[in-house]
Amino acid sequence: MPTVEALKQAPNAARGGVKASRLILFLTVFIDLLGFGIVIPFLPMFAERMGVGAGAVGPILAVYSLAQLLCAPMLGRISDRVGRRPVIMLGLLGSSLSYLIYGFADSFALLMLSRAVHGACAATVSTAQAYVADTTGESDRAQGMGMIGAAFGLGFVLGPALGGVLGRTSLRLPVFLASALTFANLLFAAKFLPESHQASSGARLTAAQLLEPLMRLPRDLAGHRLARLFSLAFMLTFVLAALEATFALMVPQVYGYGAYGIGLLLGYTGLVQAIAQGYVLGKVVKRFGEVRVLRVGVVALALGLAPLGTIGSNRALLVMLALIAIGYGLASPSVASLISRRSERQVQGEVLGINQSALALARIFGPLAGAAVYAILGPSAPYIGGAIVAAMALVMMRGIDLAST
Repeated sequence: MPTVEALKQAPNAARGGVKASRLILFLTVFIDLLGFGIVIPFLPMFAERMGVGAGAVGPILAVYSLAQLLCAPMLGRISDRVGRRPVIMLGLLGSSLSYLIYGFADSFALLMLSRAVHGACAATVSTAQAYVADTTGESDRAQGMGMIGAAFGLGFVLGPALGGVLGRTSLRLPVFLASALTFANLLFAAKFLPESHQASSGARLTAAQLLEPLMRLPRDLAGHRLARLFSLAFMLTFVLAALEATFALMVPQVYGYGAYGIGLLLGYTGLVQAIAQGYVLGKVVKRFGEVRVLRVGVVALALGLAPLGTIGSNRALLVMLALIAIGYGLASPSVASLISRRSERQVQGEVLGINQSALALARIFGPLAGAAVYAILGPSAPYIGGAIVAAMALVMMRGIDLAST
């Protein structure tokens, strides 16, 4: 199978071949996230019917992000050494197996195992971002990262809707569908997705070399030369994760929507975010650069969050959700693009894996903080707090050099 590099060297096929590989990558991420979206919204109901108490649902959700936090840097290093394609294949295989374990689970332990396996193999995102970095020039980097974000958004829009239809028959049926879709995606990517990164020659990757990124992770998150960007990525995802954890509690209380209305609101938000990342981002970054677009995104995020849960108008809710979706949709890929552009080519996977660990950390602490603030201070408090965190991120951006973008 030809590599993307080989396609680049063929003048007549280069542009079409690289575009085709990105389309395949888009489908790979989209189907993986479609399966994720099918399963996750119904996990609390699934666990409850198995007799797992509400207090145990949090650990079941958190173990996914914890496994991702620990494994993303190691899988990123593997992708730098052996190529992106094998790691993407591993991630899809792990996802498919985790859904099977989930579908047959009859205990808390098996549910935990299924989510841990899925999280450990969830390197699809950072490796897909490294794939984009391999196949784009610097001027197109943010647009490529936005493509990955758009695949995320569409997966989260369509996944819960499909899971809801299938879940009326059986809560296990959506899980088995997710497993089948992910395995089909594995076969599709194995046949059509070319390699984008030349494997490193020389010594084999030893266990010590493999574990080194994990051992260094605390130092890299705090002391890496890109630590400020990792912190920005953490703060943005922390805010969004806190919103996701409390949204279904706040909306019925403040805006009067039931479960069906909440699903429509989440679908609307995901669609707006997908449009922002898949269409708008590439155009505005080419004109204004990542840093300026990042600032606009953070401001929009703060403006959408601050009045959420306070202003009771349903029309205003749609405006606030649109601002949040556009803000995060512009800001998050811009941070990933800046991280990629400021990293050496041979360590793209490892550095983007560190960033993925920062996001996983945010998904662990964001829901915990959001739920605690909601319980103590009321429905609007998590979003006012989120707006404050976004304002802090804006202040942190002062040290980012505009000229280097």
